[in-house]
Amino acid sequence: MSFQCAIFDVRAFAAAMAAICCLGVAGCGKTSPPEEPAKNAAPPVAASPAKSQKTEPPRLDPAAAADAALAAAVKAVFAADSRLKSFAIDVRAADGAVELFGTVDAKSSREKAANIAAAVAGVKSVKNHLMLVSGS
Repeated sequence: MSFQCAIFDVRAFAAAMAAICCLGVAGCGKTSPPEEPAKNAAPPVAASPAKSQKTEPPRLDPAAAADAALAAAVKAVFAADSRLKSFAIDVRAADGAVELFGTVDAKSSREKAANIAAAVAGVKSVKNHLMLVSGS
C-alpha cells in the first residue's frame, strides 16, 4: 500500500519537475531594459525590419522533457527508499529505457534499485550498470 502512495507522489513530483522546466524555458527569451542614451550621443539609427523582429525562444523538445521527468521520477523513488537514498545513483532515461549508474554496497541493493526502477510508471526497460563497492 505504501508503495502505491510512493508512485503517486513520484508522478506528482515528475509533473512538478516538468512544469518547472517549462517555466524556466519560458523566461529564456526575456531581454534587459534598454540603456538610456548619453546626452552627447548621436541620435539612434532606425533598425532594419529584419533586425527589429523578435526571434522565437528555443522550443522545448517534448521527448527530452518526458525523459527528464522519467529520470526524475526514478530518482525520487530512490530518495524515498530508506536503503537506496544513501547511494549516489545516476539515472538516465530515453524513450522509456532507463539506465542506472553509480555504486552500491551489496548485490541486494543493486537488484532492489533495478526492481524499483522497473516498477515506475513509464519505464519500459532497465539497464543496471550499478557497481558493487564495499563501503560505498
